[in-house]
Amino acid sequence: MDVKKSPRVAVVSGQWGQNIGNAFFNLGGFYLMEQVFGPDSVGFFQDQPNYRTLHNKFEGNPENYIDFVRYLDIEYLVLQGPVLNSWMNKSWEKTFKELKKSGVKIILNSCAFFKFTSSEISSVKNFLEEYPPHLILTRDSRTYEILKGWIPEVPKYDGIDAGFFLNRAVKPFSTKSDCQYMVSNFDRYPEPNISVGDRPKARMNALEVIFKNQKIWLETPKFQNFTAHKSKIWSYLGDLFDRRRLPNEFIDLKIIRPEHRYYPHMTHKIYRQPNSLSSDEPWTYISIYSNSNLTLSDRVHACVATLAFGNPAMLFTPSPRSALFGRVGLGDISKKIVELDMSFLSDEQENQISWLKDNV
Repeated sequence: MDVKKSPRVAVVSGQWGQNIGNAFFNLGGFYLMEQVFGPDSVGFFQDQPNYRTLHNKFEGNPENYIDFVRYLDIEYLVLQGPVLNSWMNKSWEKTFKELKKSGVKIILNSCAFFKFTSSEISSVKNFLEEYPPHLILTRDSRTYEILKGWIPEVPKYDGIDAGFFLNRAVKPFSTKSDCQYMVSNFDRYPEPNISVGDRPKARMNALEVIFKNQKIWLETPKFQNFTAHKSKIWSYLGDLFDRRRLPNEFIDLKIIRPEHRYYPHMTHKIYRQPNSLSSDEPWTYISIYSNSNLTLSDRVHACVATLAFGNPAMLFTPSPRSALFGRVGLGDISKKIVELDMSFLSDEQENQISWLKDNV
């Protein structure tokens, strides 16, 4: 009987319960590494616990936490997502120091800054100069332009977000032909009312867009919009005063409302409107986004997943992490409904796989 060899490439993953979108780029990045190292060579391993809900990330990992990745017999450790943040050293310095001693190579794949502040950039630069990775692949050109001149000996690639590999990484369920729906996924910012016809009421913030060759209005309550932009805590306060009863359908589409934050599970918020769901696993969400006729969301990776399967999406957040859409030619995703050129995506996927194979 053949015995499979242990994987030698550990892809860091996790924090799915507090943001299921993390799973989307975890899965896409895992697929990418399999294309380079082979399917039996790659495995998942958990993210650091200091980056979790209701914890001060700058306090570092818990004192009694066992950083078990140090004991793995691996050749590569792969970090993904907005790991270029102000608490990167608190999360990873002890680990990187130990892995460096044992010759483990660090790959930063689909990486990005978190807020792009000058203090964050300076902190990350100091950390990477102390612990140079083996390779760096960014997920947005803004990040790439900042760090392309750092540590010249480290190869760097202006790549796409790993979530854009989802259409290759996962085979989702199809829906029945008579099930036509759109997705409205809002965590922090208020879900917009959708209407056709005349401009909506003056008390709303209204935006006109084109969908199915007709003009539609997307309007958000001003008070909830104000509190959401003020802070995350304020956004939940504003949500308590949102007394709207939102519709089941728009035109001929059912409206499905997934919630990306399973933990903490705020049942009163998640299931207040019709056709809602929340889960701590990603495959249900991927099936939903892959069949969506339209996704409106304030979650970056809800839009990434939708676009990766060739469906239209629009983003409602000022987050600097939305810079990843500019890399695939969709920098105006916050102004209008957009779709991804699937031939372009396929070329970008192949180019990234080829570059990684040539440089590992």
